[in-house]
Amino acid sequence: MDAEGRGYMRPVEAIASTRERRLTGQRVIVVLEGASLELAQGKDRSLQLLNSLEHKQLLRKCDRQCDEVRPDIAHHCLLSLQESPLNRAGRLCVFIRTADRQLIEISPLLTVPPTYQEFAKLMTNLLYARRLKAVEKNVTLAQIVKNEHANFLPPNSVKVALTVSGRSVALSEFVQRFKETDTPVVFVVGAVAHSDP
Repeated sequence: MDAEGRGYMRPVEAIASTRERRLTGQRVIVVLEGASLELAQGKDRSLQLLNSLEHKQLLRKCDRQCDEVRPDIAHHCLLSLQESPLNRAGRLCVFIRTADRQLIEISPLLTVPPTYQEFAKLMTNLLYARRLKAVEKNVTLAQIVKNEHANFLPPNSVKVALTVSGRSVALSEFVQRFKETDTPVVFVVGAVAHSDP
């Protein structure tokens, strides 16, 4: 991240340029549901990403559980998704829906910072400015969009919600069902420590 709070862009070939194009065809859309991404005022009065390690007193004062506030889960999910073969092939779209119902669209061009501290700064800038732009080019790397189903759930797409109370399936067999489909497949995954979001 540069001094102006903009994110770094990574080079990726074969990436559709508009949301409409990214949400059509043979793609996988991942929605990280219930992610704990919210701002708090730090000891030095600066805005920070709220987390259970640094803001225990604030959480106690607000009568909130520490295990509810885990932005590191969203960070780990984004790192894993970024390294996936689907993302490298330009066939992955990622959205984050926060616990307070904000919808964040993540561009495949965004390089997710490897350390949590850098990620926290990046998310703080995003939540404050509502958009992250690339340093080199006028490209949006992440933005808060209107929380409407049409923005991340294309019509006629196959929707799969992962839940702790669902039945177990063999992933390799389950994915074979979607191999021949021409519509996007949406996976809604809880970005929470335990239970369903």
